Formats: sequence, structure tokens, C-alpha cells
Amino acid sequence: MTAEKKPMPRCTPEEAGVPSAAVESYLKALESQKLALHSLMMIRHGKIIFEAYWKPMDETFRHRLYSCSKSFVSCAVGLLIEKGLLRLDDPAISFFPDKAPKDPHPWMAQMTIRDLLRMSTCYERGASYKPSDPDWEATFFTDEVSHMPGAVFSYCTTATTMLCMIIKRVSGKEFTQVLRPAFDEIGVSDELYCIETPCGHEWGGSGVMATTREFAKFANLVMHYGEHEGRQLLPRDYLVEATSKQIDNSVDHACVDEGMGYGYQFWITRNGGFLFNGMGCQFALCLPKEDFILVTNGYEELNKKATGEIFNAFWREIYPCLAGDEPLPANGAAHEALLNRAAALELLRPDGEVTSPTAARVNGATYAMAENQMGIRSLRFEFNGDGGVMRWETARGAHALPFGFGKQIACEFPETHYHGRRIGAPLGRGLNCQVSAAWQREDELMIYCHVVDMHLAQLRVAVAFKGDTVTLRTAKHAEFILQEYAGFASGRLAP
Repeated sequence: MTAEKKPMPRCTPEEAGVPSAAVESYLKALESQKLALHSLMMIRHGKIIFEAYWKPMDETFRHRLYSCSKSFVSCAVGLLIEKGLLRLDDPAISFFPDKAPKDPHPWMAQMTIRDLLRMSTCYERGASYKPSDPDWEATFFTDEVSHMPGAVFSYCTTATTMLCMIIKRVSGKEFTQVLRPAFDEIGVSDELYCIETPCGHEWGGSGVMATTREFAKFANLVMHYGEHEGRQLLPRDYLVEATSKQIDNSVDHACVDEGMGYGYQFWITRNGGFLFNGMGCQFALCLPKEDFILVTNGYEELNKKATGEIFNAFWREIYPCLAGDEPLPANGAAHEALLNRAAALELLRPDGEVTSPTAARVNGATYAMAENQMGIRSLRFEFNGDGGVMRWETARGAHALPFGFGKQIACEFPETHYHGRRIGAPLGRGLNCQVSAAWQREDELMIYCHVVDMHLAQLRVAVAFKGDTVTLRTAKHAEFILQEYAGFASGRLAP
């Protein structure tokens, strides 16, 4: 990892008008929800007033931003509109004479760049592309249309995918290359990259890989409508429009701040804010009036209802402190308490005990598994002090996943066929992960596996040892990976 380019200035929360005690209260509220967070940052007046990482995550980790990537794509579109290469009312189909049907449905033909930006396509959810589909451009024209475009909001990652393809077709560059001059000015490393579609284009619907600091720098540029140190790096008028409500989205939302309206690949929030919004707690909440940004990274989808607390607790604990921006008196004790709490943050582990008499009873025992949806043929657990290993066999061979008690174990997930930088192309190694375990009851073990790589995921394994039997229940959330690890399996001690 190269040294950070152009670090943002820093100050204490009090110097920015925010009490350290309020920030600590916010952290406590997030911890109470048991979210799998990785990082959190607060910026005011262009200065970092708080930064924290859940160990072993740190400031060098290049984090998958998922659908926050869409907002980056929007900014690239704005630059091309400014250069006269695109217009909001251009028909989307006009850029694909080689892929579009010769006799398209009238609604498909009516769809514009503006409709793609506002998620108001003619599709219910967009084309159903898969990792195995070699050409994601073509899939956009294969789904059946369901309604007139430009009328209603329906979230559609395919719309952003097509914007990326259009950017490439009219500029000859991928969208991150279009943004590179602005990135250079604000100090975003050349190491920023984007996951690719099977056809080799940047997947701006989900794939930007950036550090938390780089994400914060870009969010700060957008919140100031493209202006940085007196220079206009992104088009102001476009960003004002893009971060304003362009369509209603209240018909279907997971939390209040996802139903306040939608702009051009930005979500509108309470109190005049807007949001970079990505799966798994990738957020940059921007409040232009207060000149404040909240950035979070993580991967929490199994506890989806609790993610709303990221916003609810913010409006409750932090937002009232932003009414004024005059510096507050220094409070060394409160600031030290905040820093101590931040230093103690760790990646989420399951609650429970680190020892159980069951460990000795089942240690090294092999279970023959009944036919099950995960294809697990045999299962064995090995325990050794403050850790252990789960071993299983499938048609793909033998697998082993180490875990720690009261700590995380760093390892590679034991599957090498998952894709890497390009969707559909096997990575050839296991994805990096952090794994921990705890005994929920004397004979019930819980394992948490956090995949923390260019793809993020959660896998939880509940194991019940009853007599000479074992039963597994696995729950996972991931995009395109871990498909084999969701379901139930039972077995009995092998003779």
C-alpha cells in the first residue's frame, strides 16, 4: 500500500462544534445493534473529526463500496454531459445499434439517460444477468418490459451497468478513468479500481474498491458540488440536480432514509441531505447545510433491520449537535474516553462462552451426513484451546475452516472457484476471511465467518451436537458467492 495522497486535515470533534461525548454515545448505539461494521468516519468543514476501524480492519483496506459505486458513475455521466458527449434526454437504446433489437418495444425505445439515472426504466427490476452471462450489454435488451419508462421508481442495478457501457462507448474510457483527473486533485490513489463485468467493463453498479479515506474524499467533493480548493472539478449544476429529488421512491423502502426520494444515482434523506448508499452498510451521508459527512463501511445484511439504526442513532445523537458550528471548549477527558472506545472496537464475534465440555466429547469425531442441500458428505470438528477447525467433504473435495474463540482467525475461505476482479472468472485462491466462534449453550456452537476481500460476505454456522448426532444450519449473504452454503444438514457419528 502506497502512502496516502493529500491527506485530509484533522481536528477534534470539539473544534468542529461536536462534543466527543456525543460521538461516543453514537458508537455505543451502533455497538448495541451488533452490526458487522468495519470503519466509521466523520468529516466537518473538510476536516476529519473522527475515524475508527473495527480490528483487524484498518485504514489501508481497500473496501468494496457496492452500490455507492452508482454515485461515482453518475458523476462521470455529469462530466460527459458537461463536455457535450451526452444529454439527459438521449434515448439509451441509441448507443447500442449492435445490441438492441431491430424492432424494440416502444417503451424500451423511449428510455433515456435520465430514466437510467433515476431508476425509472421500463423494467420491473432490470435484466437478470448472471456471472455466467458473457455479455451484460446484451442482457439489458432481453428482459420483458413491464411499464412505461420515466414514470415510477424501481431499483435497477442494470440501469447503472448500462450507463457504464454508454460512458465507455462515447468517451473511450471506463468511468473511473473519466473521474481520474478529479481523483488526482483530491488525493485518491491510482490503486482505486473497479470489479469488472464478464465482458471486461467496469461494473459501476457495484464494484468500486476504495479505502474509507478515499471514499470520504470523494463524498466531500460531491457535497461541495464539485468544488475543491477553489477549482471546479465536477459540474456544479449537474450535481445540484443529481443530489436533489428527481423521483418518488417511497413505495418500497427498508428505512425512512431510503424513502425520501431519489436523484441521479443518489438517495435523498431527511434534513436536506443525500446519500451514497451501498449494500452491507456502505454509506456516505452528506449534509451540505451543516457541511458534515458520515461515512461507514462494513458488511451487514443478515441483520438488515438493525442497519436503520446507523441513521436513526445519527439523527438522535449527532445531528442536534450540528445546529451550530462554533468550536466548543476542549474536553480532554471526553475525547480520551472516545479514543479509548474506538481503539477497543473489534469485528463482530458471536456472543457466548469460549469453552464447553462438549468440545472434548466431539473433538476429532467424524460424522456421516445424510443427503443435504449443501452436498456435505462428512463433517468433523477439531478443538485446540482457544481455537478449532471445521472440516467437511463435498463433491469438490475436502475443506477446512479454522476459527478462534474470543478472537478472529485470519484465513482463506476453502473454495477457489469464486470469481475475483472479473465476474465469472475464477480467482484461483480462497477469499480472505476472519472467523470466530462461541458456545451458545453447552452443546450448541456458533461460527461467524466474515469474508473481507474484493468480495464481501457473511456466513454464520449454527452447530448442534445432540448425543451421537450433529445438525448444521447455515445462513449467508453474499453477491454471487457462497451459493453452496445456505441450508441444513444432519448426520450421525460414523462407525
